[in-house]
Amino acid sequence: MSQTMWGNVDQANNSPIWGPVSVMLTPNTANRNSLFNNTTANAFVTNTAFSNGYTAGVFGVSVAEMNDAVTGQVASVTVTADGTGYTARPTVTFVGGGPDASGATAQATAKIVTGSTIFAGGSNYAPGDVVTINTSGAAGATTSARFNVLTVNAAASNTVLTISINTAGAFTTLPTRVANNDVTNTTGVGSGLRINLAFGVLAVTMVANGINYTSEPSVTFGGAGGSGSTATAALRSEQSKVPSAGWNLRKVLPNGRVQYECLVAMGSLTDPDAGDGDDTQLPE
Repeated sequence: MSQTMWGNVDQANNSPIWGPVSVMLTPNTANRNSLFNNTTANAFVTNTAFSNGYTAGVFGVSVAEMNDAVTGQVASVTVTADGTGYTARPTVTFVGGGPDASGATAQATAKIVTGSTIFAGGSNYAPGDVVTINTSGAAGATTSARFNVLTVNAAASNTVLTISINTAGAFTTLPTRVANNDVTNTTGVGSGLRINLAFGVLAVTMVANGINYTSEPSVTFGGAGGSGSTATAALRSEQSKVPSAGWNLRKVLPNGRVQYECLVAMGSLTDPDAGDGDDTQLPE
């Protein structure tokens, strides 16, 4: 195989012209250039020659990149304290994790927490009644958050004195009325109960895992008056590594498994995509 069919510079027009054959594509310039989409996983060529298909891309990798273990990604976030006081969806920020760490983003879901108070006790309630909060304007996996009526004041028309959380809910947007929220009855005949709702963090879902995290970043929450929420981040325990410096083919199979195949072993590739540094690692 003539070395004139590839070059030492990490650019599409230096990628092996015969590389597409490995994924059953025609070895032409268009397919070679399409395979060299090594900055966005979703930009990989999808092979339609197979019924199940897979995505693939060709990468130029230097010796330094092959040996570089600084490619960590944030795998998950565990909430350790709910916090309280949010009047809008909490925001999530990652801080630290290494000098080159970047790109991790996440979203939080909120839930009702202890600290919700009675704004107006209503009347005709009984201990054991269950009420459902008004979720106008709210969204999320669960919007039927409920409270239990614990005690009432029989001397004052059975107004509600104390409540407890029955179902905390899971909200991506909070109800339009957080303070003075009116409720509907799930059981009982009471009316007029209004509650000042307190929201904390239920869970955090990763949106982007980022790159180059060498240690767990700290997780901070913000937005809309909330406080007291804490969480810990965990890194992925294993990192995919290319098999060799040079031109490598990366396949993402239908079952999610990632395979690497060295097309041309070259330790002298230069100008790796103007230093973007993500040739060896991409979100899976």
